[in-house]
Amino acid sequence: MSRLRWTWRWLCRLCYYEGDDSLTEPLSVVVAGGAGADQGLSADVFARVVIPLLPVDDAVRLRGVSKAYGTQLIDEAFLLSRINSSLAQQQLTGLVDVERDRGVDPSAPPLPPSLSRFGYLARCAYVIERAAEWRHMARFIRVAGACGAAGQLPVVLSAESVAANVPDKETFHRLPAAMAVCQIFGGLLGSGAQLTESSRDETSVAVMSLHPLVQLLTAAVYLIYLRWFAWVLVQSMLCTYQGVRNGLLSGRPVLSWIAALAASLLICAFVIAFAVYIGWRIPSLLHQRKRAVQWYRFGERRLRLIDGDGLWRLHPFMRRTCRHTDSRISSSEPPLRVYRSFSAFALDTLLERLSVPWAPGLMNVILDVTVGRRGGYRAMLRDAFSGESDPFVVDSRVDSSTEFLPLYVPMRLLVLLLGGGSVVASVSLPEERIVVRTTEAAVSHGVPIDGRFPVTVAAVRQLLRRFGLENETVGPLP
Repeated sequence: MSRLRWTWRWLCRLCYYEGDDSLTEPLSVVVAGGAGADQGLSADVFARVVIPLLPVDDAVRLRGVSKAYGTQLIDEAFLLSRINSSLAQQQLTGLVDVERDRGVDPSAPPLPPSLSRFGYLARCAYVIERAAEWRHMARFIRVAGACGAAGQLPVVLSAESVAANVPDKETFHRLPAAMAVCQIFGGLLGSGAQLTESSRDETSVAVMSLHPLVQLLTAAVYLIYLRWFAWVLVQSMLCTYQGVRNGLLSGRPVLSWIAALAASLLICAFVIAFAVYIGWRIPSLLHQRKRAVQWYRFGERRLRLIDGDGLWRLHPFMRRTCRHTDSRISSSEPPLRVYRSFSAFALDTLLERLSVPWAPGLMNVILDVTVGRRGGYRAMLRDAFSGESDPFVVDSRVDSSTEFLPLYVPMRLLVLLLGGGSVVASVSLPEERIVVRTTEAAVSHGVPIDGRFPVTVAAVRQLLRRFGLENETVGPLP
């Protein structure tokens, strides 16, 4: 089966790019590789076995290969079926939909002039299929819906949005898949989730060349500097020590030894301070560059992609979970932060927007406790939270706009969707504190926190209990 799939995709591309007339025979003949129709697959078998294996774009391309079978098997009903199956597989049913009656219902507005109904459904099917590469799309929409930022669900992919954002595949693929899908759906979730292109500015970035020779030369510079520093440190301390021991105090051994040791340590401190100053400048000279960088705007925040040669990629924080379809992000809005993925950045931006007093679905702070960097707190900062029922994790690091070396300050936000999707709560871990926010309305007043916010506090207790932090934050159970 895999060989049949590979062969068919190769034939489709060959036909599409080279226009070989010999491949415009009926589909059954081409797939079977024979010269007669009796050697091919029947239309029924072809529809059940071959076509479901193909991506939407390849399947649509088949219509140009064979008018005999292509238009019969790959029609609007086929596209709607693929849309339904993609929505179900990605758990987007009820969250995302298309305008199913557009173009056939006389009472509906007409389609944009650039789109036919088949073209609209084909683009919708392709975008929704590619949305699988934005792994956290369903959770993002659920959080936006629970907070009131998404309006009424499902979010409907309108023909106007498709015509504007997906005129062709090349336009769609200018961005990583997660950002491309968000650009299409974000505007439908409100202005706070709209991803748009901003300016292209000269920006200072820290890079590490991908060329092996340049990397070797860079390593050689660091090695030479370290050896020079070690030689200067040892020589200066030895010369100082010998000079003092053989100087004016040479006749008093104990006093000369103490003076020589003190002078050596003082010289050592000066040499180390000078070496650190120079060492701080060397990376800037080797790695800092001015580049024309394309900036984007998501809600109120500006962001850019961290390129493949960005120095951040060497840090374990970035190397653990990076995916080319969900790229690493740097945000220019204070506080300056870098994120492992666009998904994390988008969710953090959405929740940050809900913290302002005029935001819909306002998230109120119900708990703010300083716990210090004890074992349980450090474990929460490091835990992978990879289980199905675990919260969604937004990890970021504070960056620096003035110095070359970034500040690797860990920041973590845990997002919980509770109450059947009606309540959003977050647990943030800033500077040895645990801060809990929620959209849940207080059930009553003048009672302990468990009685005021029962849904949120129950989930937070369960989370903190796992790390031994329940009693010192929320307190013992009443």
